[in-house]
Parts: sequence; structure tokens; C-alpha cells
Amino acid sequence: MQKVLRRTALAKAAAARRYAREAERRVRQKRSEKADYERQMQAHRKYMEKIRAELEEDIKLGPLAPIRGVNAKDRIARDLPPADALRLPIVAQVRRFFNIAVGDRVVLLAGKDRNKVGVVKDVDYRTDSVKVEGLNVYPVRTPDYFEGLDGGETPGIDQEISIPYTDVRLVHPVPDPETGVLRDALVKKIRIADVRKDAFGKRTWTRYIAFTNTIIPWPKKEEPEYNDELCDTRRMDAEERTYLPTLLKPPFPGSVIDELRGRYSAFRDRHDREYIEQKIKEDEEKKARMKMKVVTPLMEINRKIRREKIELGKRQKLTPEILEQIGRAMAQSGTPFLQTRGKPSKILAEIAKQGGVSSLATRTPPPAAAAPS
Repeated sequence: MQKVLRRTALAKAAAARRYAREAERRVRQKRSEKADYERQMQAHRKYMEKIRAELEEDIKLGPLAPIRGVNAKDRIARDLPPADALRLPIVAQVRRFFNIAVGDRVVLLAGKDRNKVGVVKDVDYRTDSVKVEGLNVYPVRTPDYFEGLDGGETPGIDQEISIPYTDVRLVHPVPDPETGVLRDALVKKIRIADVRKDAFGKRTWTRYIAFTNTIIPWPKKEEPEYNDELCDTRRMDAEERTYLPTLLKPPFPGSVIDELRGRYSAFRDRHDREYIEQKIKEDEEKKARMKMKVVTPLMEINRKIRREKIELGKRQKLTPEILEQIGRAMAQSGTPFLQTRGKPSKILAEIAKQGGVSSLATRTPPPAAAAPS
């Protein structure tokens, strides 16, 4: 049974170390993904600037322009990155209060569409970003199997790229203090109040403009319309009760329950009574086998020597006098037990040779040498 408990403790310690290494690895991976994303976006901007410069040059040269591709779209789509390459990396920790929802009006603080206002099209809590309808649009390369669909001949398509949460601000109409007319204002900071949870653990709260009592209402969600189809299950069939639990029979077979809870898992602190009795029985059988084992005279002598050493160590206690003598001996230079680490018995024997075990306070000082006449 002691082996089971020791195995449980070692397994828990190993799992904790493994979890710490995995957490550190995830943080490094997120940093690397963010750096890759920034490099991809920078390369994409440079590429688009190059394409625009080529188009301007073609317009200036007219008929003398070099042939670089079939058309402008084909040239742009030649070396475009895929949409996955321009996707923001997953953050290590999700934002606790995400104050932007689908349908909110926001203004962009960075990018090519800076200072433009748009409606939020999609939010992504994992990457801490939003997509604004019609803004931050970049051409990306579509998969090969998309080519030719809907009459398209080029592998490029315009798509909204995700914008970091910190690069957008809410836009909310507030009354002008002078005229009283509503006008759009940039909300720099949001105050959160009335945080509550429902029965399912979903958290909701109220948004306020910081340092004011102006509520920013959440956008209304449009309920989707569902049409009944022939393949749908009827409500009366879905609500029919076909299983009645009883106290005489468990809801799952015993074998399935053992698989779900890990009956013999190394991480369990409590085990079934049968399992504990089995382990105790195994320990007793092991002790019985050790007693029945053939013991030679040499083994008996070694056991006797070990028992004598253990008893000797128990009888010899480190008294204050012995500790004082040990400190005195260690302070002296050139002692053999400082050069090589010896056994405690040898150290005590050396101390006894040098001056016994009496304390320095009770030791009588040596007689002083007589002064020369």
C-alpha cells in the first residue's frame, strides 16, 4: 500500500512539472506566432505597395509598359499569402470582459483604414480581435479548388482581415453639451458594472462610458428563423420520456464507470476497499516470502552489524559539548576530516584524541610559562 501512495505522489509531482513545461512552451509559441503574423503583414503591405507602384508606372508608360501578367488582378494574386497566414495568433489568456459585440460601431486606430468607422462583422475571443465590415480589406490567395467557381479566373479574393482589439474604439452618440444634438463620440474607456451570471455560468454586464452614467446598450441580436422540414424530429417525440432511473440499477454498467473514473489511476488518493485489501494482502505475501527466504551465515552477520550500527547511532546523541568540540576541531586547519569527508564515528574519535568531549568553559587553562629571571 505504501508503494501505491508513493506512486500517486510521484505521479502528481511529474504531472505538475509537465504542466509547467507545457505552459511555458505555449507562451513561447504564442510569441513566435505573433512575430510571424507581424512579419507576414509587413511583407504583405510591401508587396501591395510594389503592385501599386507597378500599376502607376504602367499608366504613365501607356503602350510602352512591360507585360507583367494577364491583368492587374492576376498580377496581384501571383504571390499573395493565404488567408490563414494573415490570421492573428491565439492569445495565451482570453480577455475577461470583451466589450465589443457584433453590430457595434467602431473606429479603426491603425492600418490603412485608420480613422474610418464601420460595423463589427465578427468577433474572435481566442485571437482577441474583431472584423469590421468593408474595412481592413486585403486581397488573399484562395485555395486551388476555389479557382473557376462563380466565373472567377484568378486565385485572389478580397477579404476582411482581423483587427486587434486594442486597435479599435467604440463609437457611441452622445448629446452635444452646447446644442444638445446627438453626435458620434469616441469612447476611450468603458466602465463595467452589474456583473452577473446566469444558471449556466454565462457572465453578463452593463457598459458605461467612463466617468459618466451614460449606458452603452448592447446591439440587439436578430433571432434566426427556422423552417420545419420533413426530416426534423417532432417536438412530441423529442419530449417523450423513454428512460426512468431507479435506485436498483446504475445508469451505466460497472465496467463503464470504472473506465470513466480510472479505477486504478495513479492520480487517485482514494481507492475501493477491494483494491486496498488486495494491496495489503500483496504486502503481507511479500513479507512472508522474505521470511521464507534462505538466510546464509554471511547474511546473518551483515544484518547483525547493521543492527548494531543503528543502535549505536541511536545511543550516540550530539550533546552541546560534542557540538562545541566539533566546531573547535573544524576551525583548526590541516585536520584530516576537513580534507576528506569522513564518517561521524571517525570524526568523534578524532575529537576525543584532540581533547575529549568536555566543553571549553570547564577546561582548565594550561599553566602560564614562568617569566625569565
